[in-house]
Amino acid sequence: MKTILFDLDGTLLPMNLEVFMKLYIDALTERFSPYLAPEIFRDKLWAATQSMIQNTGRKKTNKNVFLDVFLMDLPMDQELAMSTFKLFYENEFNVARRSTWQDPNMIESVRILKEKEYQLAIATNPLFPREAVLQRVKWAGLKMEDFQFITSFELMHAAKPNTEYYEELLEYLDASPDETMMIGNDALEDLAAGNLGIKTYLLTDHLINKERQRIDPDHIGNSFEFLELMKTL
Repeated sequence: MKTILFDLDGTLLPMNLEVFMKLYIDALTERFSPYLAPEIFRDKLWAATQSMIQNTGRKKTNKNVFLDVFLMDLPMDQELAMSTFKLFYENEFNVARRSTWQDPNMIESVRILKEKEYQLAIATNPLFPREAVLQRVKWAGLKMEDFQFITSFELMHAAKPNTEYYEELLEYLDASPDETMMIGNDALEDLAAGNLGIKTYLLTDHLINKERQRIDPDHIGNSFEFLELMKTL
């Protein structure tokens, strides 16, 4: 094993996902309220997010796909939209931190793996801009310098659970599937890495299995059990 991929939300960063989404969406809706009615903004945000999840083919980054759908038939141009999003992430996004906390086991796991000189990457679903991802890394008690690569919507051309997301990530890292492990808490999104031959570890502390699919990871356990496994690598 040479490369370790970490999901962020619910994995490196424990959170109450329902509370996080409410805090996030409410604050973002308020930021856009001078330009768009709340119901219109939320409908557009949802449609644009879904377009990123369905993005395939490497033709457009998730950011460009998002903007194409979000701005369609709206009375605002790309410059205003991007500056409004930027102001939100610089000022209001931090309110969502109240729904998160830190996991000492995951912080220690990252420290140990760095010490052992594994290549580490944050393989978060790239539906957010880089600034939003880096803030959540800090909330988790970690630093961007802890990782060789961090996915975001500016860089990636697909999203979980599409295997093209993992293929592109491996290319960025120059990593082989059989020498890579993906750690995450979502049975659908994170275990999809296993379809490429990547080893998988399903964290159970904040397990998500919306599709109620059959769970068949290479490893399964809570963050303490994960830490103990990392000590043996």
